[in-house]
Parts: sequence; C-alpha cells; structure tokens
Amino acid sequence: MIVDIVFGFLGAGKTTFITRVLKEWGSKEKTVVLVNEFGEVGIDGELLAAEGGNVVEMPSGCICCTLQADFRAQLLEISRAIRPERVIIEPTGVATIAQVRSIIAAQLFENTIRQINDILIADATGFMGLYKANRHFVESQVENADIVLLNKCDKVDRTKAMVTRSAISAINPEITVLTAEFGAVDWADYHLALSAAPRYKRTRIEDEHHRANDGVQNLMAEAVGQGHPHFDEEEDALGYESYGCVFGDLSFDRSALEAFFRELNKPTSGAGEIVRAKGVFRLGDRAILMELASGEFSFQPMGQLKQSKVSIIGKGLNREMIGAALERCVAKDV
Repeated sequence: MIVDIVFGFLGAGKTTFITRVLKEWGSKEKTVVLVNEFGEVGIDGELLAAEGGNVVEMPSGCICCTLQADFRAQLLEISRAIRPERVIIEPTGVATIAQVRSIIAAQLFENTIRQINDILIADATGFMGLYKANRHFVESQVENADIVLLNKCDKVDRTKAMVTRSAISAINPEITVLTAEFGAVDWADYHLALSAAPRYKRTRIEDEHHRANDGVQNLMAEAVGQGHPHFDEEEDALGYESYGCVFGDLSFDRSALEAFFRELNKPTSGAGEIVRAKGVFRLGDRAILMELASGEFSFQPMGQLKQSKVSIIGKGLNREMIGAALERCVAKDV
C-alpha cells in the first residue's frame, strides 16, 4: 500500500486538503484516513467521515511519542483487516515528522508499504511568523517533506506568497512548492511533483526500511527523552495546550457562537493566546462547523451531527472563562 503523510502546523488546512483528496480519488481506490489530533477532543475525524472517508481516529496524544506502540499496532491492523491501497495519515499539527516517518519506514512494514509520500501543508498567511518563532521546528518540517502545498494563497498578496515560497525553497532547494487555495491544487501538477520526488524514483523502498530499522531503537529512545519536542498529550514544548469539551445532544445559538469565536480572536479576550479553535455544533435540527485559524473566523453548514464538541489550542488558556463563555452559547428553551 501507499502511505501519504499529510502534515503541517495547526490550522494550515490539512483536513481540507485530505477532503479534496478523498473527493478526487477516494472512489478510485480503497483509502483509509488515520487521524491523530492534538488535545483530548477530536474534530477532524468526524469531518472526514462526513465526507464518506473510511476514518480511524487515534486517541489523545502524539503518534510520534506517547502513542508509538498504538500507532504501529493500528497501522498493522489497517493493513491486515482492511487491506487498503492507500493510507492517509494526518498527524497532530505539532508532531515531529521525522519521528513519524521512522516508525512507518521500520522493517516491520517492509512487505506492506511500497511508497511513502511526505506532504507538507503550509499556511501562506502565517508561515513566516511561525518560522521566526520556531525556526528549528519549521526547518525540520520542510526538510522532511517531498512536496509543499502553500495553502491559503488567496488570503495574501502575490509578493508575500512569493517571499514565503522563496523561504521554503531556501530551506530545501530540491523541494517542489505548489500553491493552493482552500486546499485545492492542480492534480496533474501534484502527481507530477510526487513522481519527481528524488527519493521515490524507485518503486520500492526496501533500503529505506532497512536504514530505518537499523536506527529505530535510538529514534524511539529519543522520542521519550529530552530531544523530543513533546512532554504529554495536553502540552508540548512549543508551549501549546488544549481545551476540549463534548456537549452531547445540547443545541446552541448560532449568533452567540459566532460572537464567542470572534472574541477568541482578540488579544484582549482574556481567553489566552488562541492558535486554533474548531467546533461542530447542533443548531436545532441543523449543524454547523465553526473555526478560527490563522486569525480568521469561518463557518460552514454540516449534515447530521450526533453531538456538539469543541477543541481550542493555544497558550495560557483560561479554561474557566472559556467554559463559562461556551455555556452562555447554549440555546435557551423557548
């Protein structure tokens, strides 16, 4: 089977891109999406499943450290029980991609996985700011990618997009950078870029499996030691923590929710430094997805929803305040 690792920082548009992939060739080959989100409440798995994807969700934690054993076991179970042609892995937005890749490329999978594609989704609106604040993390992501999709190019002017693209190419001169809007790319260019990736000009990757297996024990040791950027599933060394809540069958007031999300985007909100907020909410007999990413609020209608839930990621989160504000968004009985 082929494994696509679709990675990128929080809010870059990974889930949107995977949705596009499923629509493009989901009906042409058997595909499974393995989702691992940062924080205790997952949203992306439900969104992808709503698009008809065969989705497997990993529990709270990071597949490159605290969930290594679960990740290996889950990938083996998928390959044996479902036997897909393609597995798309969406790791948490703060995962170290080199560690994720080392697990997949281990000799354990040498007769199962014939190709690995590392696809980085970068946010054109926030890449340079993230690079300045977390240089090592960003360079590691770019250096370990086969191709980069520079997403949200419709949100920036042409000059900023070109500067960002040049910065990515300076980190990794051999990489192909494709521009995208709302996760949409030219699929012909996308397939050509993957086929042209130097490490995958061959049809199999036995030598990579063996290299990974030779050093995998050292990599695993580093994953739980001081060299790895995660401490636990709720807070990582970049300083991010998560707030999550599941509301069951409660119904919400749309206007109140929109005001809440817009308030989160203000530095004076008192809720903390919010990096990303995403929630799915019941609105009576309807449902809606609301999201705050890269400083922009967006929403879109959804189909049927079993339960409302929200995930908020940032620094210095005021959990009590956030919880109280969400309670005020619950629809009042008439």
